[in-house]
Amino acid sequence: MEEDDHTKGSRMFVVFDLLFYALLPYFIWAVGRHTLSDYHALLLSTSPGFVYTLIRFAVERQWNVTGLFLVGTLVTSTTIDLVSGSAEAMIVNNIRTLFGFGLFFLLTMIAGRPMAAFFFADTADYWIRQNNKRSFRDFCTPEVMPYFQALTLLFALRYCFIAGAKWAMFETYGVDGYGILIWWRVALSWGFGALILLASFLVARRIRHVADL
Repeated sequence: MEEDDHTKGSRMFVVFDLLFYALLPYFIWAVGRHTLSDYHALLLSTSPGFVYTLIRFAVERQWNVTGLFLVGTLVTSTTIDLVSGSAEAMIVNNIRTLFGFGLFFLLTMIAGRPMAAFFFADTADYWIRQNNKRSFRDFCTPEVMPYFQALTLLFALRYCFIAGAKWAMFETYGVDGYGILIWWRVALSWGFGALILLASFLVARRIRHVADL
């Protein structure tokens, strides 16, 4: 029963993600740009995702590194959007912000504290499925850290690849192509999300093997 509830919950999240990150933003942009300026239509189109992310954060009570990172990136992106001043500047700044997030992940790798390790620690109970008193740090052995480095690199590539695709489309279509950008962003996010999920399963299997779980 728990597995069925989890599956239903996952399906609902997919529906909500599609609604608040793609359908509503696209509708607001398509309708709003005819009555508002392009900049204000762009700004308004980001509001469904902003509100949805905050509500989901509050409901799931993710007071951990993962949750705080998501809220931090959301606040940063929204602040930059608000001070951009024009549609063109908003899109370009968004692209720069994505590259900045990618660079942040790379820097955590260089510092020897890959961000993926913190994300994994927050959901260790789900991945490891073990009821024991050992902390996640017990699993963070030298044999496992290269896997976390690779997983963090995948996160960095996700941000950089989406930023690169946005830049290419912006150069081709300009602000008029923002509607297309919304769908490409969602498609690329889900594609990399699937790769990250698969990689996380591989990391979890490696941890269980090293820790003899």
